[in-house]
Amino acid sequence: TVVRVVGEQFIWDIQYSGRDGVFGRTRRELVTNANPLGLDPADPAAKDDVWTQNQLNLPVGRPVIVHLSSEDVIHSFGLPQMRVKQDAIPGVEQRVWFTPTRTGEFEIACSQLCGLGHYRMRGFYTIQTQADFDAWLAQQPAGP
Repeated sequence: TVVRVVGEQFIWDIQYSGRDGVFGRTRRELVTNANPLGLDPADPAAKDDVWTQNQLNLPVGRPVIVHLSSEDVIHSFGLPQMRVKQDAIPGVEQRVWFTPTRTGEFEIACSQLCGLGHYRMRGFYTIQTQADFDAWLAQQPAGP
């Protein structure tokens, strides 16, 4: 499972590549409140991409690769129950990988003091069976 996670004051934006397995192109000038990742609607690879805010869903027992970055300041992407913690730095995309070993609902922790609204930067992640993950992903709206 490959996802893209972008931290911004005070939100976690999460992108799933869709059925084609290719992330749609993003462009900074396309970033809006409705399109916080700047997905390019002219890119065919973006048509099936799924985007969520503050909610990361993953299947249990399968390796996960997170492409991690930040839109504005340094954030810290922490999944304590999965023993994952990595700083998200503006302008730098880093890869973090892990394999979820148990199901459940947990909180994404940002341990960097990323601004006055840091206390509001609450995200959640759900580790679920492959069937539940597939059903969840199929229900999400796709495209920019």
